[in-house]
Amino acid sequence: MMSRGERVRLVAACVGLVAVLASGCQSSGEGTDADPVGGSPTSSSAPPTPVPTATSTVVEPADGPRIKVPGASMHGLATYTRNSDFGIVQGFRDGQSGVTLAPALTDTASLDAFAKEWIRQHDGPKVQVRQDDAVAGGKYNAWHVVDETSDPQYRVHTFGVMFLDSSWTITIRHNLDGVPQPLTDDEMQGVTDSLLASFKTDLD
Repeated sequence: MMSRGERVRLVAACVGLVAVLASGCQSSGEGTDADPVGGSPTSSSAPPTPVPTATSTVVEPADGPRIKVPGASMHGLATYTRNSDFGIVQGFRDGQSGVTLAPALTDTASLDAFAKEWIRQHDGPKVQVRQDDAVAGGKYNAWHVVDETSDPQYRVHTFGVMFLDSSWTITIRHNLDGVPQPLTDDEMQGVTDSLLASFKTDLD
């Protein structure tokens, strides 16, 4: 059994140990608030200045000749002239690119199923390679495939759109031997975006 004096000394030692531990924790906490370079507390530093972000490029819809098929229409470039007219299939082009709009026949219930069906009917996925989906008319999702047959003259992109019980394909061709000169890939992307932006259904 401890004497009263031993108990007093033991309590005093425990109090001293607690004080030392508390002092160490406080010191450690103060170190985390300080700026490692200047020693000023980080809580008083000014918030970082927001960095402006680039706004998305506004795409101007093509405003050339109107291309009309049952249920939908779009516009070609101002330089386009008609190169095919099969009633429900309409094609326009210039020396650098071209577009064909046509209704599509499908009994599928989704855009993805429509894309897979179209690919199967056009030589399969090794030829018609699926790309990221696009947007037509600013609001209609469209599947996108590229013909990888390595045609030395054209690079062919096909887009498929579904709306209610109707569907259409938009085929855009990049003439790799274009005149007066071939379009660059970036220029052709601008043409594609402009053509797709002009798409409308008869209900728009």
